[in-house]
Amino acid sequence: MIEIPHEKNETLEGIQKVMYAQNEQGVFERYNYGSSVEEFATKVAVEEYELLKHECLERIKRGEDSPIAFYMYENRMDLPTLASAVGMFQFRVKRHLKMGVFKRMSDGLLKRYADAFSISLSALKEFH
Repeated sequence: MIEIPHEKNETLEGIQKVMYAQNEQGVFERYNYGSSVEEFATKVAVEEYELLKHECLERIKRGEDSPIAFYMYENRMDLPTLASAVGMFQFRVKRHLKMGVFKRMSDGLLKRYADAFSISLSALKEFH
């Protein structure tokens, strides 16, 4: 039988995480789950996305990155995740992360990104 950790996890903000496992009789039961290792990994990932977001803002100010890159990090996405969310190939999404390409994109294309980020088209276009 596998032991299920029952440690507190501050990143869940009081919400209980559930795991299903077999008891001694082989019946599946619901168990509360918490892991300090998982909490540490989550905190590191969140800190990394905050750093990426901050660095991206600097590149936007220099005219290098597009607002799409910022919102990608804001939503804790990576390139494959964003590409999947907007239904495009990664190489195409990667181009859209550049400010020069972003400025020439159609509203229809930008709307796909706005929808993926749950923001308005104007919020994406008028980013500052």
